[in-house]
Amino acid sequence: MFGRIAAGLVHDLSHPIQNVGNNCRLILRMHDDPEYRETFGRTVERELGAVRRVLDDLRNLARPMPLERFPVDVGRSVGEIVEVMQEASRVAGVRLAWTPPAEPAVVDGDAFALGRVYRNLIANAIQATPPGGDVRVTVERAGPAVHISVADTGCGIPADRLPRIFDEFATTKHRGLGLGLAVSRKIVEQLGGGIRVASVEGRGATFTVELPIAQVPSSDGA
Repeated sequence: MFGRIAAGLVHDLSHPIQNVGNNCRLILRMHDDPEYRETFGRTVERELGAVRRVLDDLRNLARPMPLERFPVDVGRSVGEIVEVMQEASRVAGVRLAWTPPAEPAVVDGDAFALGRVYRNLIANAIQATPPGGDVRVTVERAGPAVHISVADTGCGIPADRLPRIFDEFATTKHRGLGLGLAVSRKIVEQLGGGIRVASVEGRGATFTVELPIAQVPSSDGA
C-alpha cells in the first residue's frame, strides 16, 4: 500500500511541478516580456492549484474536512465549474456542454466542497473521453432532491471495477492515486446525499450526485 501511494503521488505531483520548473526557467530569459509574465502567472497558479488539490485530497481522506452549511444554488454553482473546465476540455479536444435545471434548486451545502466534487467528476470524464467525444453535465429537480449528472462518451468502466470505484486509492487510470472519487463520496455523504455510477465498458459512464433540496421554512402568514 505504501508503494502504491508513493507511486501515485509521484505521478500526480510530477507533472504540475515539472510545468512550474519549466516556466521558471523560461521567465529568467523572458522576464521583460509582459505578455509572457501574464502567462507565467496563470500557469504557476493553475499548477500550484493542482498540487494543493492532491494534498488536500490526502488530508481529507485521513480527516474529513468540516463542512459549512449555507444555501447553495446548485444550477449556478455547477455552471461556474463547467465554465472553468471549458479550457481543459478544449485542450483535450472534448466538447463540454451542460443543461441547467428548469427551476431553481437550492441545497444546504458547502459551495467550496461541492465545487471540488463537480470538478473531480468533470475532470475524470474529460480524461476518460477521447478527442471528438462529449461530456454533458445535467442538473434537474427530482422530487425532494436535485440530481447532478456527468455523462461521457469515453472508455467506460469494467464491470468488475464498478463496485470498488469509490474506494480509496481505487482508479481506472493506469497511474495516479485515484483519490477524487473517494473524496467526492465523503463530501456528498457528509451533506446527506449520495453518489452512484452507471457504465458500460466502451460506451462511457454517467456519475450522478443526489442532494436533498433545502427545506424552506413554512410561512405563518405574517
